[in-house]
This record gives sequence, structure tokens and C-alpha cells, in this order.
Amino acid sequence: MSTETAAALPPSRARRGPPVELVVNNILLLALLLLITYFSVESSVFLTVSNFKVILTNYAAIGVVAAVMALLVIAGQVDMSVGSNIGFSGMITAIAMTSWGMPAGAGVLIGIGTGALVGLVNGILCAYLRFSPIIVTLGMLSVLRGATLLTNSIEVAGLGDTFFWIGNGNLLGIPVLLWVVGAVFLLSAGFLSMTVWGRYVFAIGVNPQAAFLAALPVRPVVLGLYVATGTAAGLAGVLLVARLDGASPGSLGLMMELQALTIVLLGGVAFAGGRGRIFGVLTAWVFLGVLDNGLVLLAVPPFVQLVASGLALVFAASLDALGNFLGPRLEQRRRVSEQLARLSS
Repeated sequence: MSTETAAALPPSRARRGPPVELVVNNILLLALLLLITYFSVESSVFLTVSNFKVILTNYAAIGVVAAVMALLVIAGQVDMSVGSNIGFSGMITAIAMTSWGMPAGAGVLIGIGTGALVGLVNGILCAYLRFSPIIVTLGMLSVLRGATLLTNSIEVAGLGDTFFWIGNGNLLGIPVLLWVVGAVFLLSAGFLSMTVWGRYVFAIGVNPQAAFLAALPVRPVVLGLYVATGTAAGLAGVLLVARLDGASPGSLGLMMELQALTIVLLGGVAFAGGRGRIFGVLTAWVFLGVLDNGLVLLAVPPFVQLVASGLALVFAASLDALGNFLGPRLEQRRRVSEQLARLSS
């Protein structure tokens, strides 16, 4: 569009260009379509309803965490302890139902509450005591992993039919896990786009000091996001244990913090905060599930799958860098268009 044409438009119709999140998300969507096409050609069972149910249910637990952790990263924070929190909360849930004789409902509440408590500790240290989020949560990662091994040294299995139904049953023909992860994604998207607190999250991520000077509740919001992330990790631990009908203290939740961070960054959320969309995180969640499932169907060796996961994280970092490069330029273009529109009015 020429300068004269842009100047002739009213402010509401002045060309602003696509937001940077949309550009990044479109790149990821294209990559996802190419990946689905390739695996469909290479494997006859990939492009089936049953296989996609397997993909989504196997990745439901990490999807729950990523959907909420995205809000925390948009606010300029990070929680690297979610993987260990998943393992610890899941192990506590399994022990509560086997050793303590708790019913399934109580076990679910105990697991979720355990994760929320861990999030509360992280939030107090990071939001109110101003400790470094990376250092605090990496320390919590080690603490929780050690605590998980201390709770029980053997695998716990056989948690009952009701609990097994949560991880493997269907509700109205749709797996229960998909109902849960879908609800979490919808709640996160609604919170971010339809509430004033969602706008606070963006403002804090862009400039926490300016948000504080503007009298925004910076510390309570950050604390709440850490508690929400911990709660999501506790719920993910419950779902993972229900899916497996057991808990192994040495492997439960292992490396899932990197999976969650990869999904968040792949989804276009800026690691420095202030930018991101839940739809992008949803797309990235499907992308990572399709990648791992396709590699398994093609009988790719496990070490190659690990390399692919690492490359996905590098791809996520490249999209984050692309967003940081395009962001200021698209914003400058938007401001120029608005100035031209004002001059023409």
C-alpha cells in the first residue's frame, strides 16, 4: 500500500500489519502441516482417528502444564521445576491411594494441592523476596526430585478402577484427558484475553517496573501465576499417574520441564515476556506430540528422538529470536501508519 493510500484511510482502517505472534504462529502451522504430510506418507496408520487420540491423550499432562506456564512466561517469569513437581505430586497421589487408603477423589485433591503448595513457595521466593526465578526453580527441581525418591524407592501400581478411568476412560465418546486439557486451554485463553488480569500479565511482562509505578498488583499477580503453574503441574502429575495406573519415582515427570518450555516457546511466547497467544501454545503442543508419535511409528531409535526434541527446542529459540526481531519493526510500522492516518483526518 502506498503512502497516499494509507493516508487516505481513517484511523480504524489504517494498515497496521500482522502482529508478530500471528507471523510466528503461521510459521509453526506450516511446519505442523508439513510434518503431518510427511508422516502420513511414511506410515499408513499415522493419519487415523485412533492414532490422533493416542497422540493427544499421551501428551495431555504436558499440555495442561504448558497452557498455564505460558501465562507465567508472558509475565516475564519461568518455572523450571514443573517436571519434578509433576513427579512429586504424582508420587504423593499414588502413595495416598495405596499406603494411606485414600479414595480416588481425595487422591486427586491431594496431588493437585501438593503441586499448588510448591507453586506457592516458588511464588513467595520470586515475587516477594525477589530471588532469581531460574535459580529458585532449578533449586526446587533438585529438591523435589530428591524428595520424590525419598517418598518411595519402588514403583507403585494398581490404583483402582475409578482412578484408571480418569486416565484411560471416555466421557461422551471423548477421552477424559482431552476434556481436561481442553478445559485448561480454554480457561487460560479466556483469562488472558477476556479479563483485566490478563492485561496485567502482558503489562508486567513488558515492563514490571512501569507496571508497579502504574499501581498494578505486580507481586500478587506473579504469585498467583506461580501458584496456578504449580496447580497445573499437580494436576498433570495426577493425570500422568492415572494414565499409567502407577508411579515410578525415578522417571515420573523426568525432563518434562524442558518439554513444557519447548511448547511455550514454540507457541510464540517471548521468553523475555510481554508477548504470546494461547492458540500458538496449543499448536505447539500438537506439533510436539505429532513429532514424537511419528518418530515412534517410523521406529526411529530413542537417541535420535532425543536429538529431535533438542532440535525442536532450538527451533523454538529461533522463533523467539524471530519474534524479538520482528516485534519492534512491526510496532514502528504500526505507529507510522497511525501518524499518517491522523495527519489525513
